[in-house]
Amino acid sequence: MYHKSEISPDEPIIFDGNEPAVNPPEGMGKGFSGRDFDAYPLGSLAKQADSAVIPRSEWDHIILSMEKAKTRPSDYANFLNVECLNQGSTNYSWASAPIYCVMFARAASGLRNITLSTASVGATVKHFKNEPGCIIEAIEHIFEFGAVSNENWPQNEIEMSYNVASNISSFRGTRVVDWYDLAPGNFDQLMTHLLKRIPVAVGYNWWSHAVVAADPVAFGDGKYGIRVRSSWGNNYGDNGYIILTENQASPDEAIAIGSPTANFDQFGV
Repeated sequence: MYHKSEISPDEPIIFDGNEPAVNPPEGMGKGFSGRDFDAYPLGSLAKQADSAVIPRSEWDHIILSMEKAKTRPSDYANFLNVECLNQGSTNYSWASAPIYCVMFARAASGLRNITLSTASVGATVKHFKNEPGCIIEAIEHIFEFGAVSNENWPQNEIEMSYNVASNISSFRGTRVVDWYDLAPGNFDQLMTHLLKRIPVAVGYNWWSHAVVAADPVAFGDGKYGIRVRSSWGNNYGDNGYIILTENQASPDEAIAIGSPTANFDQFGV
């Protein structure tokens, strides 16, 4: 017997990519340009994910137990007050998605819950141009430098004056060096990470947008999807969340966060 996840009536479901909910709210940007796998091959920076895929025959049972116990990443994010990012008019969704993963990992590890700045990564990587990118570009920066807090560098400010040495050095403690490359188009591998409660930064060419894959979802008929959180603020969807069916959810780029660095608090953050 199949399990069926309870879905909020305020939570849009994307079946074919033509639904109104795929359009950014007024004044919001997107900005995923797709990854050049010749320049950034799988495993070249993030390790290539190699854990065994959880068989589909086990998905319903695991999803049911996660939902009953409220142990999905979205439940943890709600409990830990990990807020939805708001990229505003920037084209930095490719930076927002992995930044959210860092925020989630910090909060889940019991570290101080801080909102990190999308622009501190996106603007720096793109030399202060409001340009699209791919997730691995943001990972490369987070790996080496981390991300600056929203207090020190406002979320959507593409402004060179914030790129000061004190900002960069004080937030090196937000670096995360463990990331795992998932195979593009591999929905079962993506679901396996979500079933293990590991959020994944995912990018979609059809959407020109990157989001965070948070929860596995069962539709009750042997079909599945994922709950994603966009970077369009809490007023979008259901507190930032919408659902993608399997067809739309199979990613063109997907990178899962591993363990945070042990020195998160070394710099007082």
